[in-house]
Amino acid sequence: MNFNIKDRIQKIPKSVKSAILIVIAAKILVFALGYIVSFLNSGPSPPLTIVMTMFNHWDAPHYEDIAKNWYVSNPSLDAYNFIVFFPLYPILIRFFTFNFDYINLSALIVANLCSLIAFFYLYKLAKLEFGESSAVKAVLSLSIFPLAYFLSVPYTEGLFFALVIASIYYARLGKWHLAGILSMFAALTRVAGVLLLPVLIVEYFHQRGWKPTKIDLKFLWIFSGLAGFLIYLGINLQVTGSPFTFLKIEAVHWFNRLDPVAGLQLAYSWATTRPYPDNLTIGIAPIIFAIFGLAVFAVSIWKRMRPVYIVYMFFAWALAVSTSWWISVPRYIMAMFPMFMLMGTVNNRKAVTAVTIASGAIMCFFTVFWARGWWAF
Repeated sequence: MNFNIKDRIQKIPKSVKSAILIVIAAKILVFALGYIVSFLNSGPSPPLTIVMTMFNHWDAPHYEDIAKNWYVSNPSLDAYNFIVFFPLYPILIRFFTFNFDYINLSALIVANLCSLIAFFYLYKLAKLEFGESSAVKAVLSLSIFPLAYFLSVPYTEGLFFALVIASIYYARLGKWHLAGILSMFAALTRVAGVLLLPVLIVEYFHQRGWKPTKIDLKFLWIFSGLAGFLIYLGINLQVTGSPFTFLKIEAVHWFNRLDPVAGLQLAYSWATTRPYPDNLTIGIAPIIFAIFGLAVFAVSIWKRMRPVYIVYMFFAWALAVSTSWWISVPRYIMAMFPMFMLMGTVNNRKAVTAVTIASGAIMCFFTVFWARGWWAF
């Protein structure tokens, strides 16, 4: 039987329609703000030029440079330092680029398409755990989270979220081959993708009642994430002569090493001694989000979330605050995606409305920062 478009739309569940409208509305808001701010800040330009450049700040051009030129082996060039950026997002940018004059647009399209996939799997996972109503609110919580503009800019957030959430979703369904393959791609996107290894192990044993005797060959798929990370180390070795060059560059060029105490101390120093807006974006906000992430982790234990989510949030939080330079802590805390599922379980309408308005306003505030080219995590 053939159905027309109207019939097909009518068959879409109301909760799915609501989730789609929320995501579209949030992205329109972010893009509209970016366009207006860029227009006012830089002056009139062709609309496509504004769209291509309005969010193309900070690390975004580095990903595009890798997409164009791959990694550089000459230490005297600044591009040599780009080895710290993992390869999957630049590879996808290159795949979707047919004219390098529009590589900024390709990066933007890839990031946003991936973020739509991330929202899709967040909805499915939240629905699996808590039902349709909670799934819609989970999508809403992520859509207007203060850092949600990163799901619309040419960064790895959209891709990483899509891979991580989908991997855990398929693990929940017991489809370990898909969970493992997606974890491999996540490990090729960001170092945090390696966190899926212990997380998937926890889910595997949880499904088997924590009985080692029930281990089967499907267990081996979980270690695919290691393959992704080893590929990245191999790229380091091939390009620079050492598999761990990225660690050295992080420490020397980006002043980032494993030292959470130094990170907290430096953030506090920026918060108390630097002028606005640096005191906010490099000092106050990182400390607030670090505390917020720890609080959300505690709530996940109190609410007795499934172990896979508790373990994932712990590792995500620990990795976010593990460095000596907390400049991106708020963005990394957003990767604790089970918190959006937790938020989706809140049934107090007034509380949901108040948080939505406040969170959305903060998101708009930082979106303006980003569109102006100011640091915003």
